[in-house]
Amino acid sequence: DDELDRAFVARLRALVDRVTRLYDDFEFAHALQETEAFFWHDFTDTYLELAKVRARDAQGGSAIAALRLGLQVLLRLFAPVLPYITEEVWAWAFAGETGKPSIHAAPWPGAAEFAAIAAPADAACFDTAVACLAAINKGKSEGGVSVGRGVAMVTLRASAATLARLTPVVSDVMASARVERHALESAPGLADDAFEVAGIALAEAAPA
Repeated sequence: DDELDRAFVARLRALVDRVTRLYDDFEFAHALQETEAFFWHDFTDTYLELAKVRARDAQGGSAIAALRLGLQVLLRLFAPVLPYITEEVWAWAFAGETGKPSIHAAPWPGAAEFAAIAAPADAACFDTAVACLAAINKGKSEGGVSVGRGVAMVTLRASAATLARLTPVVSDVMASARVERHALESAPGLADDAFEVAGIALAEAAPA
């Protein structure tokens, strides 16, 4: 399994624990708030962006499995408050493989679903990957181009601890940012998970 995928699943498991406690305490609004925040920030805006290139590759089975697990769990967490749309999506994607035609008959997500997935060496690598991708995208924006523009070369500076956390997830970051080559430099004065773009050379724009 890929380290980024394990880090995402660890965050997903922590979400299930929090939301389950909130539902048990009848804190329905807070449970929805937690689930929505995770869906938009951790799932669609970040993990999906970071893993999508690898998920398209022949060797992307770990990413696809984590993405499907994320969607399946999030649908069940949303189901009590969004019963109709979650039922529809469940029917398209998971009814056949789970043997549960209705999401409302499916079991609530729990620890057993995560038991076979190893914990990441350092779950904080997820936030480090997000911070690195944001720094590269900021560099593109400051250069007056869209975040979808390719990068021929980028040089990034960060603290030694941040660079160590980045190492196992750097390939996903660079693929997501469409970076061809990169260099990493240690900068002891930078805060944890802070990145500086020391230099960026954009790739040639695709012909119109």
